[in-house]
Amino acid sequence: MSRSTSAGSGGHRREIGVAVIGAGVLGLAVVDSLVRRGVDVVCFDGRVPGSGLSGGLTRTFRHRHDDERHVAMAVDGLAGFREWERRSGRVLVGTEGAVYSGMGPADVKGLALHGVEHRFVEASRQDEVFPGLAPVDGPLLVDPGAGAIRARNTIDALVGWVGDRIVQADIHSVTVPRDGDGVEIQTTEAIYRARHVVIAAGTAVPRLARGVGIDIPLQSRLHVRPHFRIRGYEPGRTRPLPCWVDRAGIWGETVYGSPIGDTGKYVIGLIGAEVDTPFGPDGALPEGSSTLVDAQRIVEYVERALPGLDPEPVGVRVCVMTKLPAGSDALRAWHTDGVTAVAGHNLFKMAPVLGELLADAAQNNELPERLVDAGAGALDAP
Repeated sequence: MSRSTSAGSGGHRREIGVAVIGAGVLGLAVVDSLVRRGVDVVCFDGRVPGSGLSGGLTRTFRHRHDDERHVAMAVDGLAGFREWERRSGRVLVGTEGAVYSGMGPADVKGLALHGVEHRFVEASRQDEVFPGLAPVDGPLLVDPGAGAIRARNTIDALVGWVGDRIVQADIHSVTVPRDGDGVEIQTTEAIYRARHVVIAAGTAVPRLARGVGIDIPLQSRLHVRPHFRIRGYEPGRTRPLPCWVDRAGIWGETVYGSPIGDTGKYVIGLIGAEVDTPFGPDGALPEGSSTLVDAQRIVEYVERALPGLDPEPVGVRVCVMTKLPAGSDALRAWHTDGVTAVAGHNLFKMAPVLGELLADAAQNNELPERLVDAGAGALDAP
């Protein structure tokens, strides 16, 4: 996997081909792609794989984005998930579909451009696409090819493919050494020298990228997602609820929702500019802030909008979200000689295609055109 340097290093430094920092879904996807290409690659993370930004049990896979380039990336992302399913023998993206409120013809241009199946359903037929939803006052957009990502299944599959390439170690720094030969990675376990480094380390991306002169304006926020029981749920018999994106706000909030596999539970989170709690690198929260306020807003939303759910939460996850100034659905990659970094939000659904693109960057020491384009536009929330 790695080798000691030649004479003169004193055996204190290990040389590797590519270092991937971060064992979340994106970092693991990069490692998997490089392993399949026969590249000497090592993945570093101080935590259990998939326990950072990729933690939890579910994510929404959806095709709709305001930027048509990201619709195209989502299309390729789903194809990648289906290939991962073939390799792993596991369900990774369900067939529940996604339903949107507050959308119109202008919101589906990207779907139409890339041939993504979709349709509008009148409010009088809403029970056909979302049973257990309170009456709406406008048409609903349906993306039948969407579904709930089985996040844990996905991480487990990737770890199974690349596990011997993962080194559990905290990363202190990424720097260009004085001799200019490769990139140096200081870890708790050893000092490494790599030909190329891919930084896909979630909240740590700005700190690590700063060591090689890349400034990444990433914000971190605490985000709360209560879980609710689906009323009358019977495994294998109850019709699955779709993923949900409410941008209409007729019930007082804008939210997203997703079933948690076949557990009979459903997760809801708030979306919008005035949600989530700022969370600094020192772990300090603004005075008087509390995720409990957002959790209560979600409970009240469920009482008004989703009578098909029991409004008493049965669990809650408080996670960290990372957002770029371009918007809560933005993604961007940065590159300097020997180092590629990636950051954004809502990237889980694009991990298969982003993994391939970042592997290209590591092999060729330049950003693929598609990643250059991806960083050029701002995206809105889901």
